[in-house]
Amino acid sequence: MTEDAAGGHLPGVPVSAARSAPASASVPTLAELYRAHAGFVWRVVRRMGVSEAAAEDVVQEVFLVARRRLPDYEGRGAPTSWLYAIARGVTANYRRGLARAERRLRVVPEPGPALSPEDVMGRADAVALVRRALAELPDEQREVFVLADIEGMRGPQIADALRLNLNVVYSRLRLARRKFQVLAASFPSQESS
Repeated sequence: MTEDAAGGHLPGVPVSAARSAPASASVPTLAELYRAHAGFVWRVVRRMGVSEAAAEDVVQEVFLVARRRLPDYEGRGAPTSWLYAIARGVTANYRRGLARAERRLRVVPEPGPALSPEDVMGRADAVALVRRALAELPDEQREVFVLADIEGMRGPQIADALRLNLNVVYSRLRLARRKFQVLAASFPSQESS
């Protein structure tokens, strides 16, 4: 009988056999697998369509999976067959991930032309002007103005959201637009400075 971790004996295994045979007689260590087969795995993933830039990461993932599965590897058959099966699965997962990323990118609209520094400054000035004008509006008019003219909500939606009569919404909006125009025109332009 062999001893277990607690010092007891495991039935059915002779003590002499357990002591004479190394624990991993037919199962290589991960380091041995990597040294002997990393090149093979790299060639396999490249032939399965993984770019050269990504091949090293995919190879590392293959050996991470091999590390997790090493206790289940019984040493039957060539290690290359076992590693090939793992590489095939990891490569398939990698390629599916790339396809998902490409589909997501197709949904994103193409970026417009780059803004010139003058355009960027003009937009920043416009934003600052709008913020100053909004700060000058009375709260009830600003709220309706922002919902209508900035957020794009319709009068009935605003009336529902604020629990106001529709006529009150339109009245506040009309007053807010007038005041906004007057306030915006009264601020000094950045170009004149």
